[in-house]
Amino acid sequence: MNGNVLTMDDVQGPGRPTAIAVSGGVITYVGDDTTARSLGGDTTEVVDLDGRTVLPGFIESHAHPTVYGTNLLDIDCRPQVTGSVDRIQAEVEAAARAVAPGEWILGWGWDESRMENGIAPTRDELDRAAPDNPVLLRRVCGHMAVVNSAALRVAGVEEDTPDPDGGHLARDAGGRLTGLLQEQAQSLVSPPDKTSSDIARGFRLAQAKYASWGITTIHDMSTRGADLRVYQELLNSGELDIRLRPWFWAIQANYRDGVLSEALTTGLASGFGNDMLKIQGVKFMLDGSVGGRTAALAEPFEDSHDCGILTMGLDETAPWVVAALDGGLRVAIHGIGERAIDVAIQACDLAAAQLGAERVGAMRNRIEHCALPTEQNLQDMVRLGLVAASSIGFVYSLGDSYLANLGPERVSRVYPHKSFQEHGIVAPGNSDSPVTEGNPWLGIYAAVTRTTHSGQVLDTVQNISVQDALRAYTRDAAYASFEEDRIGVIRPGAKADLNVVSQDPLTIDPQDLPSIQTVETYLDGRKVYSAR
Repeated sequence: MNGNVLTMDDVQGPGRPTAIAVSGGVITYVGDDTTARSLGGDTTEVVDLDGRTVLPGFIESHAHPTVYGTNLLDIDCRPQVTGSVDRIQAEVEAAARAVAPGEWILGWGWDESRMENGIAPTRDELDRAAPDNPVLLRRVCGHMAVVNSAALRVAGVEEDTPDPDGGHLARDAGGRLTGLLQEQAQSLVSPPDKTSSDIARGFRLAQAKYASWGITTIHDMSTRGADLRVYQELLNSGELDIRLRPWFWAIQANYRDGVLSEALTTGLASGFGNDMLKIQGVKFMLDGSVGGRTAALAEPFEDSHDCGILTMGLDETAPWVVAALDGGLRVAIHGIGERAIDVAIQACDLAAAQLGAERVGAMRNRIEHCALPTEQNLQDMVRLGLVAASSIGFVYSLGDSYLANLGPERVSRVYPHKSFQEHGIVAPGNSDSPVTEGNPWLGIYAAVTRTTHSGQVLDTVQNISVQDALRAYTRDAAYASFEEDRIGVIRPGAKADLNVVSQDPLTIDPQDLPSIQTVETYLDGRKVYSAR
């Protein structure tokens, strides 16, 4: 009661409601305080919002919660924490002193574009820091890793080891390995898998962080069997405080094994599960990242002849996509550069021809990230009913590297929310956490202002309104899982997933959007986070 309710409901009447009534985890009334109070009884809990704004709980449409969680157990190499090679070396040295020789040392999050002197760690620096331990540090994008000599020895990678299909082993001018593994080359060096205990411990940390950002539903875009088992255990023990929408890793790519064949054999299909844990489909990888210069572009990166890496072509991709869709599993296809988006669309086109356009179009299949679609791509996405799972959060966190690597013309059409809107393409926003910080307000700010963390304005072409940006993280994100009437909206019959925030996003200066804080988060009407 006594609040400012932004329902995100298309059928909302004039004026803003001030009260919400909840029973059994479901919203039963949205309107004025007097009517809401009349619905209560002696045992009704009354929450005075003191004029604060309440939104539907945010929906993170593309993230990696168990990866984020287990990363929190490893060395934090993000530039804001360890912003130089020297700092990373010091952290690796400290880790080496704490473990026995031969034990693996892992880290994550380095980004040379935001590090001192623009320099990333190499094999030699890691050798000096931990000569007796294999070391692997993943780049923030997840499409590259740097390792030391001990890790190469353990993996059996030698100076003359050839590049794997869809991957690259970086070498210096003399032909010596630098330790940088790009795309599928990461699969050549495999540290031990995290244990179920590690995954559960990390996920508990991650879900608490997501709740502090007002996130109540998250799409896990790299689910494997070990992850799903942990999710089920936490659900059964009553420890799951966020709705999970798993997308299985389809086939072997980068450093992950796929589960599509097994899923099809068991008959597992999209929609299996319940309100807390519901299977969505399978995910495919087609290219890399812009920051790491491995996205499959139509034209070379700036100051380069390199167009990135297409990790799978149409001949390899299409049969898997057809098999997944025919088996009742929706597809989410990672495509950042134009060449990757082209392959994703062509694979869906072939599936529509074989399985029926109406059937495939009704499945709300997705292109993940969808950074650089062409006008023809946009028209084809409309025709195929594809969702653009837009990583608009990248504009804020990684936008400076996009400008440097793509130049001003191409950067003015990355994550093109205005174009998506004009074509009628549903485009939920996301952070791809832990690739960027999972706070949705950073993505909302980026969609509205097209401004990076350094204050650089990338363009004034693709801006959308605050209301539309909020929709990208609520109602549109719910559409991506066929739940737009149940989550991402405040209306009678919807789940009582609520996000109480410190300021009204529709009345403050858009430049202040990143400063908005979550005060309380409710899942099914149950408080799962409080800043007070």
